[in-house]
Amino acid sequence: MNGEKPMDKLEKRVKKLELLVTLGQKLSAERDFERLLRRIWMELTEVLDAERSSLFLLDEETGEIYSVIAQQEEQIRIPRGKGIVGNVAETGESLLIQDAYSDPRFNSDVDKKTGFTTKSILSVPLSNTRGVVLGVCQVLNRRDGKPFDLDDQLLLQALAGMAGTAIETLKLAKEQKQAAEAVIIALVTALEMRVPAEQMHSIEVRAYSRAIAKQLRLREHDVRRIEWAAALHDIGKLAVPDEILNKTEPLSEEELEIYKKHAEYTRDILSAMEFGGELSGVEDIAPYHHKKFGGGGYPVGPPHGPSTPLGSRIIAVADALWSQTNTRFGVSGQSLQQAVAYIEARASTDFDPLVVQALSAIAPQLEDLREAALIKNEQKQETV
Repeated sequence: MNGEKPMDKLEKRVKKLELLVTLGQKLSAERDFERLLRRIWMELTEVLDAERSSLFLLDEETGEIYSVIAQQEEQIRIPRGKGIVGNVAETGESLLIQDAYSDPRFNSDVDKKTGFTTKSILSVPLSNTRGVVLGVCQVLNRRDGKPFDLDDQLLLQALAGMAGTAIETLKLAKEQKQAAEAVIIALVTALEMRVPAEQMHSIEVRAYSRAIAKQLRLREHDVRRIEWAAALHDIGKLAVPDEILNKTEPLSEEELEIYKKHAEYTRDILSAMEFGGELSGVEDIAPYHHKKFGGGGYPVGPPHGPSTPLGSRIIAVADALWSQTNTRFGVSGQSLQQAVAYIEARASTDFDPLVVQALSAIAPQLEDLREAALIKNEQKQETV
């Protein structure tokens, strides 16, 4: 790990993710287009710790990419498909260039005019929720002198996804709630892209959580809040290394401790967000689905046992159901019936007995719920 301790690297990643998520909330709340663009541009530099950044939008009439905000004063217009920015806009694919002057697509004219020396470049597409390219986000030169790497690319892609969603939302004058939901979906999608084997995870856990909450006769706005908490319950895994998330063998003790920190990171990330409406309170639910009803679990500290929010206890059962029916870390998945029996056997110790009772009541529906989740995931993939 280039001399950097695993935990130090994780903490740095979490801090960037917290900043990213806070930005996502700010973007979704912005209602002035010019202020939105300037906020995106300012945060590009901070989140990526870059020396310079630029935000380009697509001119639908001319087909050119033009800079809306950049360090240089004059506007830059680039034909789609030309140069680095034009290539990203044309292909919709990110470009990570560690040595700018060795890339034939790099145009050094701006460097000559400004006296700036471009070393490394990270350029990613700015797209809407349908995958249509709206523009390009680009950062130049990390301040620490190192070239941009894959972690930086994933971070900027997540930021670009949020920015694209916010721009599209503002253009279409959608409600603030819809923007917040789109940001959540972008975060969950970013996690799913890192762990292909778990693409169904958040969709299934959300579906199971809703069904259990309905069986418990909760009010609809409480059901919706639990649904969104279920969608975000593992967002802290964005800070866990890929080699752990994608491991096909049992985790070592050290790896398990790092993995368990995802609940802590979920709490930290969501605490940095300001939720409103039916999303209000998800930050108090999502992080605690690994708490045991009889005491213990993680993250350490309160809440404990029965004082854990009901939504957390519902997601705990839904998450366990998914985990038991899927192969993870070298342990083969069981049938739905076996998974339900596993959870029933741990009522009052690991799980809230009332929630387990609700799961048992909806057991005949589980196969249909899983099938519906599969169809939903396929439809989602078609739109990506």
